[in-house]
Amino acid sequence: MSELKIAGNPLPGMPWEERPEGCKNVMWRCSANPIIPRDLLPTSNSIFNSAVVPFGEGYAGVFRCDDTNRRMALHVGFSKDAVHWDINPEKLQFQCDIPEIGEWVYGYDPRVCFIDDRYY
Repeated sequence: MSELKIAGNPLPGMPWEERPEGCKNVMWRCSANPIIPRDLLPTSNSIFNSAVVPFGEGYAGVFRCDDTNRRMALHVGFSKDAVHWDINPEKLQFQCDIPEIGEWVYGYDPRVCFIDDRYY
């Protein structure tokens, strides 16, 4: 592939590492991986970082953190450089007027989307 095309609005300041020379993989990972150790939180068995966006003077993210029983939960985290993270050990709590919607089941693959004037 000689050309990279990203659809969507640019996210200024997001860290990026070019594909290593000679790499033919469809996907490549940052040479600093794992960015977030799987056991960063006292109860985590694994942590997945699929929802990171620029926020204020740094970055914010929603992370799926599986505990040692592999129960999935979502946690919020913040970073100044998108590499070194402070992830809240408390699970993300959803608040809404409809109890059924606010009831937590599990979190699998979080995303953060910018709609109108804010992130959801």
